[in-house]
Amino acid sequence: MNQPVLRVLSVLLLLGGLLAAPPVVVADDKVWTGTVRARSLNVRSGPGEGHNIVGKLRRGDKVQAVDESGRWVRLQSDKPEWVSRRWLTLPDDFMAPAFSEAENKFLDWVADRGDLEQLSVDDAGRLSIVLADQSRDDTHAAGLAEEIGCAYRDQTKFDGEVTVTVWPAEGPENGWVVQSTCP
Repeated sequence: MNQPVLRVLSVLLLLGGLLAAPPVVVADDKVWTGTVRARSLNVRSGPGEGHNIVGKLRRGDKVQAVDESGRWVRLQSDKPEWVSRRWLTLPDDFMAPAFSEAENKFLDWVADRGDLEQLSVDDAGRLSIVLADQSRDDTHAAGLAEEIGCAYRDQTKFDGEVTVTVWPAEGPENGWVVQSTCP
């Protein structure tokens, strides 16, 4: 991230107990200290058991966590080092974006609606959403996207155009479903 003002905020709204999260992007320089809980913990070259073991940690070892992908935590290192989050004790604010009070109220409003599975927000007026009910038509999705975008603009006092992209639940590989802009 070359622009010092840019910070990407990501929030995953987990409904129905689902945890299918893509990597979360955080601001540069954010590091959380965690403690290993397992007697012996494999350090892997990537997020998942299919990656090579590149080291081991012991119970009580301190780690510096900088990112996560699903249930895997990336450690601060000059090479990729990942461990299972299950075996770490991390601070409550691990990977929690630093939102304003207005942004938090907006996120609470979105969560209470119950019609979104996922929401990502960045500070350039772009939001991405995944609908909880994928069976609805594109017209419904466009209307919902516009409603969410305008609510974001109004509730957070964002000064500018807000564009909301609706993505399919299976991921972005096949492109977005619909985009809507709140002027």
